[in-house]
Amino acid sequence: MLTALIEFIHRLRNAAIPISMVEALDAAHALRHIDLGSRAELKAALAAVLVKRAEHRAPFAALFDISFVPRRAEVSRPAGAPATLSPPLPADLTEAAVGEGGSEDLLAALLEALRRNDAGALRAIAALAVQRFGGLDVQRDGSVQYYLYRVLRQLDLSNLMQRAMRDGGGTGADARRLGDRLLQDEHRHRIEAFRRLIADEIRHRLLELKGFAAAEPPIEDVDFLGASPTELREMRNAIRPLARKLAARVAHRRRLRRHGRLDARRTIRRSLSAGGVPLEPAFRYPRVSKPDLYLLCDVSGSVAEFAQFTLSLLYAMSDEFPRIRSFAFVDGIDEVTALLEESAHRLDVRHLLARASVVRADGHSDYGSVFGTFWDVYGRGALGPRTTVLVTGDARNNYRRPGLDALRAIKERARRVYWLNPERRREWNTTDSIVAAYAPYCDGVFEVRNLRQLGDFVRGLA
Repeated sequence: MLTALIEFIHRLRNAAIPISMVEALDAAHALRHIDLGSRAELKAALAAVLVKRAEHRAPFAALFDISFVPRRAEVSRPAGAPATLSPPLPADLTEAAVGEGGSEDLLAALLEALRRNDAGALRAIAALAVQRFGGLDVQRDGSVQYYLYRVLRQLDLSNLMQRAMRDGGGTGADARRLGDRLLQDEHRHRIEAFRRLIADEIRHRLLELKGFAAAEPPIEDVDFLGASPTELREMRNAIRPLARKLAARVAHRRRLRRHGRLDARRTIRRSLSAGGVPLEPAFRYPRVSKPDLYLLCDVSGSVAEFAQFTLSLLYAMSDEFPRIRSFAFVDGIDEVTALLEESAHRLDVRHLLARASVVRADGHSDYGSVFGTFWDVYGRGALGPRTTVLVTGDARNNYRRPGLDALRAIKERARRVYWLNPERRREWNTTDSIVAAYAPYCDGVFEVRNLRQLGDFVRGLA
């Protein structure tokens, strides 16, 4: 058990969750006061001791499911992986017991288990449902949500709750209304718990098939372009803590960089007050240069979310940059610095489309026209040797003119030009993507698909 706990703590630290030695000892002491056969108690106890921030709960839950897998069958694990803790599922519900027919037999058994609120039976039925309807395949690149949808589509839990309500009626009009409401709430809670059992079972089956690579990644590693609405909300909540952490690291790095050369003249002058003893040596510290940022953000389609995260993170670190000017574009470009300040630096695409001139013609990305307009209206008179231009977008130009002359002029006038692309690198330069055409006029083109990569880039930029 201690080996399993130590492995789990190492994984938390590798996922950037700070765990001190004292907290590790507290976790070991907490194990004495819980039932180690209960995964729920184990998870709650370790979370209470080891999780200190809300943004760490998602990676903690994912890593817990990797490290402590219920012992239903022999699970393929890499060498050195921790032993499983939970007891095997009850054997009273097997494939033979439920039947070899269609989903009706399974639904009847599920309905009866929900009425009795039999946790063991529900867990066994969840395993059978995943086995029958999940279609898990080692060759298929599917997520937990994908397989969960396949199983729930076959079970039709909403219809199941209606059947449970019809079978559980009462007498008396008022009593029936109150009883129906309470019974409906009770069945809803039980069905939601059963849904979580199915998700856990899918996650464990994926671990058996694909190993540790099948675990859900921490929110910092979820791709912007493929994130679900829930994951996008978690990312927005993680922006502020990420900005504080990055700002602290940048400030510490700058302090370390300020080791200048010894100034002999000033050191001798200071030593006169101490009788010629150089008690306070003087140094010539290098001047730390902070760049002015010009952000050009594509807000068309799915890359609009990526623009939102980039703007939110950089504005949250505004103390590290003396000046930030923001521009949004689709096939037209407009400055949105004032709009972002009015909305507390939150980018709402619908708000921008209503108040900014980012759509000029058909509403499809036109990087060539955007670069030309930016250079003529803003760049020619504003860019200089202290300016860093940051372009965010997928470089998909819809087979239009790329506007390389304007980007070349921007590159010659600015200090640095960087391009952040939220697509996977293997998708660059496919169909209408022209990343290769723009790369020679940038100081760097970076794949930034998630918060971790975005944070690494911003830390290097500051």
